[in-house]
Amino acid sequence: MGVTWSERMSVGVPLLDSDHKTLIGLINNLHRSIGDEEEYSAVGSVLQALEEYAAHHFAREEKMMEACRYPLLTQHHATHASFADKVTALKARYNEDKSGVRARECLAFLNSWLIDHICTTDMNYRSWVIGHPGAEAAAQRVTMTGGGGPKAVQVDWARLRVLLVDDNVNFSEILRTILLSVGVVNVTAVHDLDSAKAVIGHDPLDILLSDWHVGQESGLDLVKWLRRGPPDQARLPVLILSGHERMANRDLALLAGADEFMEKPISARNLLLGMARLVGKAA
Repeated sequence: MGVTWSERMSVGVPLLDSDHKTLIGLINNLHRSIGDEEEYSAVGSVLQALEEYAAHHFAREEKMMEACRYPLLTQHHATHASFADKVTALKARYNEDKSGVRARECLAFLNSWLIDHICTTDMNYRSWVIGHPGAEAAAQRVTMTGGGGPKAVQVDWARLRVLLVDDNVNFSEILRTILLSVGVVNVTAVHDLDSAKAVIGHDPLDILLSDWHVGQESGLDLVKWLRRGPPDQARLPVLILSGHERMANRDLALLAGADEFMEKPISARNLLLGMARLVGKAA
């Protein structure tokens, strides 16, 4: 059974509540992947996203605590470090043997730790951070993509229009959760090439994310069709994903007309950085 967000989990800071909802969303993605034919790929992607997103969220929380001089910051940091170490250990085991870490095992740990942490430990700092001048501003400077350098691409994630093409509904939901974490709400997910072509021909889009294998079809055929279309359609940035390393390679994807190629399990941070690059080039 998945985890349902409730107001009793709220720490009173919308930014941190949004982070907590993303972490819960990733746990639910893991729950839905149990028994899926791509369970191993889903576990790897969720563990990677959890590792990256937890580090991002913990840094945000701790910046807020520093700003308001929260007296239990050292102890809170230790609980964050403990969680991060356990996720890293699970991910290391997964990297050694992709069949050695199952979704159920990860869920048992994540449900007991993360939900308890949100509902108990995080509530201790609630009265310190709510309404504190500068605390939320300090947290907002911590971003998933790091975006601080002079060459960083600034993306208005909330306005981005994304098409996901993947026959695996669970993996589409993992991608949707990652995109929602940075504010992307305009996401259309389809599970076959005909539906993808219908959306492309009808709706304005900013980027296409497609799996290499879409059922018995190939996402590369979709890219070739796209590039032969009208100019506005043909310029649409494309990122190809693949969980079949032996069958797919970057050169073939780029030769077909893709702009970027990424192997599953995916890195949430690399996915967002790759999208930012493509959107920046297209601007």
